[in-house]
Amino acid sequence: MKSLLKITIISLLIAGLTNPSTSSELNLPDLGGQGRSGLTAAEEYRTGASVLRNIRRAGLVVDDPILTDYLNEIGYRLLSHQDHGETKFTFFLVNDKAINAFALPGGFIGINYGLFTQTDTESELASVFAHEIAHVTQRHYARAFDVGPTSSLPILAALIAAIVLGGNNNNVASAALATVAASQASRQINFTRHNEQEADRIGIQVLSDSGFNPERMATFFEKLERESRTYGLNIPEFLRTHPVSISRISDAKGRARHLPKTKDKDSLSYLLMRQRIVALASHDKRSNLTNYEQALKDKQGQELVAIRYGYVLSLLRLQRPNKARQQIDILIKAYPIRIAFLLAQAEVEIEAKKPERAIRIYQHALKLYPNNESILHDYVQLLVKQKQYPLALTTLNVFLKKSPRNPVFYKYLAKTLAALNQPAESHEALAEYYYQIGQFHQAVDQITIALKTSKNNFYSTSRLEAKLKIIQEETPAPAH
Repeated sequence: MKSLLKITIISLLIAGLTNPSTSSELNLPDLGGQGRSGLTAAEEYRTGASVLRNIRRAGLVVDDPILTDYLNEIGYRLLSHQDHGETKFTFFLVNDKAINAFALPGGFIGINYGLFTQTDTESELASVFAHEIAHVTQRHYARAFDVGPTSSLPILAALIAAIVLGGNNNNVASAALATVAASQASRQINFTRHNEQEADRIGIQVLSDSGFNPERMATFFEKLERESRTYGLNIPEFLRTHPVSISRISDAKGRARHLPKTKDKDSLSYLLMRQRIVALASHDKRSNLTNYEQALKDKQGQELVAIRYGYVLSLLRLQRPNKARQQIDILIKAYPIRIAFLLAQAEVEIEAKKPERAIRIYQHALKLYPNNESILHDYVQLLVKQKQYPLALTTLNVFLKKSPRNPVFYKYLAKTLAALNQPAESHEALAEYYYQIGQFHQAVDQITIALKTSKNNFYSTSRLEAKLKIIQEETPAPAH
């Protein structure tokens, strides 16, 4: 997967360099610079959104709605105690077991699932988010990418994507930078000591204000620093870009001591989502199932609840719906309105070839939680699969006005509209899907088809032409 990312990023950079309008005047970002940011707020957002599309294009975004909902829940709990102006933050999970987290211009914050599973408490996880949020609100990332007026947005976005996801894969970031200009290659974003201290100071205060244990930022960084000694040269990327020193850890501990004491209190959601990652990321399904069966005998309280949930997911991966139903019924009886359990219950019925039962479960869940993206995703997906297109269209038309985080909704919309004999609208929806996952040329193709189909509709044509212009501005020129 990482090699695919390398090919994708470098191809984008090469394409950008061969564009006559940019190649002769390319200005590299001043990585780690302290000067005034060359990006406006709108440009920051466009750059961050474009990076996210590049990461999606490489297949590295975990588009799991319930996990995404949880990450955004934690993020916005912290943001409620932080002045973030008009920045709209987006939190997403990266499909990588390496220990890393990063923020992008415009408020996009990614966390590898490998870092998530390294945390032992919810406060440790929140501490990483709080630190990254502080980098954004203090515009450390924006200043790090101080660019000139002639810089190409596609090149900058591809460059940042290469840097933040370079990891330990033979320095993907270095390879990308060398492609741009060999004489100016740099391995990764390096924040200054002042940047790190400022992010720690603000992050610890936000942790405390949000009800998390402020001591956990220091203890988590301390744990990573201790474990990094076993990695040799291949230390976690998070420590490459956020170097931890003894003095920095001591300073964080000292700041936390002056804040109100808060006990660690992990939410059930944290325990469930941690087990969800463990269950779904495991490559050895049978061994994982055996581990869960043993853990069911050893755990109690909320940990037992989370283990049972992971066990259900593991049973589903092995296509054992009847046994999974026995376990999910226990959870539903104890927690009848917990979204994770309702979704798992529906999934059990789908696996058991009883889709009508699953539809009723989703409809019940939507009465409890209208417009919940996790429920709507699974519900619409099933409606389309069952060819219940009118109901799917009605549901999607209402929901898409709220700008969902997951691009796949537009794919469902395209299939639904095509089935209902609305070709122009179907191609337009598919164009939006391709655009959001970074497949710009496919998006242009779909809009071109839509324009031909709707050429007699002035309003539709105007909308499509405007969208086409936006996509073309972000599309690297083809290599010659």
